[in-house]
Amino acid sequence: MPTSDKALPENSKENLDRKLDHAIEETFPTSDPVSVSITKGGAIDYDRQDASSAAPGNSVEDWKNSGEALLRQAGDSVRHTADGASELTREAYRKASGYARAARERYPEAERYYRQGSQVVRQQASENPWLTLLVGIGIGYVLTRMLDQIRSERDKRVPDYARTERGYAPHRRTG
Repeated sequence: MPTSDKALPENSKENLDRKLDHAIEETFPTSDPVSVSITKGGAIDYDRQDASSAAPGNSVEDWKNSGEALLRQAGDSVRHTADGASELTREAYRKASGYARAARERYPEAERYYRQGSQVVRQQASENPWLTLLVGIGIGYVLTRMLDQIRSERDKRVPDYARTERGYAPHRRTG
């Protein structure tokens, strides 16, 4: 039958009093609250001078081992994530290839139109680089205007007091 926590030697009144005294001494210069924990084994004997060095996890070797373990764990996590991402990429590529193959079978002339159109655009761009530049600038301008229109429509739905880019609108009294 398991023994109760009170029967453990580290939970004796004397040991707990020593822990409390040690905690008070450690927190006295500061305003930290006093903290004492009751354990189920492996209690630290605070009366010994080498108690801190005898505590598990305080040696340089323990820190080094735990750091190496964390590094291994992080490396495993990165590898696992990379493997998952590459698997998702392969699956997406496989699906896209299937869709492209189905589209080619269903619309055989679409591929021909795409290739001819690409060839014409490449030829025009190489023959008229300035015109290509101007067309690119025009397309950029049109896209910018479209995005500004979308933004202004969004701003119309936001009440004046909620707009943060221009500050708060003055309150007007009606009356």
